[in-house]
Amino acid sequence: MSRNQQSIWHKNRHQQDILSATSARLELVSERAEDLELCTAETLLPTQEELTLYRRLYENIPSVYFSLDITGIILSVNKFGANCLGYSVEELIDKSVLNLFEQSDKKRLSDALGELVKTSSPSEVSNWEFRLNCPESKIVWVKVVARLLPADDGIYTLELESNPTDKHHQKHPQILMVLEDITTHKQAEDALRESEQRFHSMANTAPVMLWMTGCDGLFTFFNQSWLKFTGRSMEQQQGLGWLEGVHPQEQDFCQEIYDSAFHARAKFEMEYRLKRHDDEYRWILDTGIPRFTPNGKFVGYIGCCIDITERKSAEVALKHSQESVQAQLEEMESLNRLKDEFLSTVSHELRTPLTNMKMAIQMLGIALNQEQNFLSEMDKPQAERSKASRYYEILDNECDREINLISNFLDLQRLDNNTKPLVLETIQVQQWLWRVVELFKARNRNSCQQKLRLSVASNLPLLTCDPFSLERILIELLTNACKFSPPDAEITISAQMKSQNMQFHVINSGVEIPSCELPRIFDKFYRIPSNDPWKQGGTGLGLALVQKLTKLLGGTIEVESGSNRTCFAIQLPLSNEV
Repeated sequence: MSRNQQSIWHKNRHQQDILSATSARLELVSERAEDLELCTAETLLPTQEELTLYRRLYENIPSVYFSLDITGIILSVNKFGANCLGYSVEELIDKSVLNLFEQSDKKRLSDALGELVKTSSPSEVSNWEFRLNCPESKIVWVKVVARLLPADDGIYTLELESNPTDKHHQKHPQILMVLEDITTHKQAEDALRESEQRFHSMANTAPVMLWMTGCDGLFTFFNQSWLKFTGRSMEQQQGLGWLEGVHPQEQDFCQEIYDSAFHARAKFEMEYRLKRHDDEYRWILDTGIPRFTPNGKFVGYIGCCIDITERKSAEVALKHSQESVQAQLEEMESLNRLKDEFLSTVSHELRTPLTNMKMAIQMLGIALNQEQNFLSEMDKPQAERSKASRYYEILDNECDREINLISNFLDLQRLDNNTKPLVLETIQVQQWLWRVVELFKARNRNSCQQKLRLSVASNLPLLTCDPFSLERILIELLTNACKFSPPDAEITISAQMKSQNMQFHVINSGVEIPSCELPRIFDKFYRIPSNDPWKQGGTGLGLALVQKLTKLLGGTIEVESGSNRTCFAIQLPLSNEV
């Protein structure tokens, strides 16, 4: 009600004194004049207290309450509401409520109020959402709830005194409007909308195929990569329509995998063939992850798919290749077994007659010695010997060579098959090495014309190893050193500690191994071209056997050659385990 309007209560001056603290705009309940005239001051006092209480409740209720006339002019507003909008009550009274709203929403609100006045019934409540334009208020969006108060309702009507002489009071309908702050809700909606737009933008530019489902398990979204790949529309793919593109042989499989994961709310992966837009089936790797709200509520799945056709083709090719390689390996293993069996048989068949030949040669030497003093003949220089002694020496040396060849070959075969056992003993290196060198001298007194020098460090610890294998290693290295060193040269055999290992050296001079040949000298049957100036010959198995035996003892072997000097270095751990 405007300042020019006044309640019928104000016609009686005595009654105005009783209600002196009330505003001229507190015009909520009307009474008939004849009823008020019967009231005494005593009966009106409780009514004044109730009105004051109601007035306080109305002014401070935490919402914005307006009463408007049918043109939108503000007749009343509660104090709390006015303050929320950044105004005082006096600043809003008699002003158009449209001034509180954004320019773009003013016409919509005006039309809505006009429609409310024209068509609304007293029981109908209208709801709208508009944006405010109140610079001093933090409220941006409001929900407007409005209801029309009809003019013919005695409780809600007002009597106007625009013409005090008019005997007929005029009654006008009012509009009750409540504004509810929905700024936070709208901001959340905007943020959600922006997030969804950002997700869709990212999803549609992603180089992989993406999809989403709702909490009911039905597919709701496919990105542009998926739609472009399949050549189908979003509507065709939604729900379970995407299954139509899956290869018939994998449709049930995909459905089972998805249903199982969906009921367990678990991640899943599956591979299947999906029809491309050109009707070619391509292999797809599909990964789905369940989605949950911050409070743990399940809201569906999100997944991505990548084309793995090339990988599947490579896997098939690799499988075929592996099968082929496996077949070749099995064939090679079979051939190796046949080879080993053959060589073992041949070696045995060769060893038996060679053993008999060696025995016959020894018996021949004994017989010749008894008849012709043959041993004294063998001690003479090569040029002074008889033909029989020279032939005997050749026969004996070649028989030994063949026996060594067969022995080395069989030993290598046992080492390759890991069938040669170790017999571990603890040895005192200085004494043991001296015996080995002396034994080598005795066996090769005629063939070894070099000077052997033994150098052993003092206070060496005990060494636990297979002495027979170590002896064979050193004998083989000494034999090679004698073969490839000039007469009267010096060959050094040394032993010393290096870190926690025992190190043996066999050093000779006179012949140098080319650096390009060093990586191959341990290969079976390999002999260095043009590196035997004294034509000593060899089997090509000695160094291969040395390397195998060193590895069997848990050690390493290295060779250095340069400046007309060659050094073989062997390192063995102080203790060994079978």
